[in-house]
Amino acid sequence: MTALINIEILNARLPHRESLYRIAIDGAGKIAEIAPMQAALSSAAVACLDVTGDWISLGGVDLQINGALGLAFPDLTLDHFPILRKINQFLWQQGVDAYLPTLVTTSVAKIQQSLAAIAKFMAMPSELQWGQAQILGVHLEGPFLNPEKRGAHPAEYLLPLNLETIRQVLGDYGSIVKIITLHRN
Repeated sequence: MTALINIEILNARLPHRESLYRIAIDGAGKIAEIAPMQAALSSAAVACLDVTGDWISLGGVDLQINGALGLAFPDLTLDHFPILRKINQFLWQQGVDAYLPTLVTTSVAKIQQSLAAIAKFMAMPSELQWGQAQILGVHLEGPFLNPEKRGAHPAEYLLPLNLETIRQVLGDYGSIVKIITLHRN
């Protein structure tokens, strides 16, 4: 039985490979098969897209995005979910498959508010998501920075790096924090 393929991409250049390839994309938007151009795919395509030697690669993963479309992630609340969906669509259109919203140094209350909103958004049933970048977790940029090397981070919100302040900042959301930027004293 021949698999149903939505799109067959023809004449694609792939990273770390020589010559041109055909790529079959199934109805769920997943790669079903990759084969050299001269090989026939074991499927029937509904549509074909000839990229005439252009590069095809996985989308990027951005580890530090402070906000987009007018929303700074430290200001994120539950009311911002529609804009967060638009940000996910926008990032996807820019070639980003996944990202870590970055929270810069601010008050513990604002960090907690943003972490709570991101955790709730990540836990929602996913209508994923062809056409949407995925949130992988959070990048916490501060507040554990060296005051002398803080750059634009407001000094009044810097905290000493110890278990007590880490617990205070992360609260119940430690599982979604994937990166913490630290600067030694």
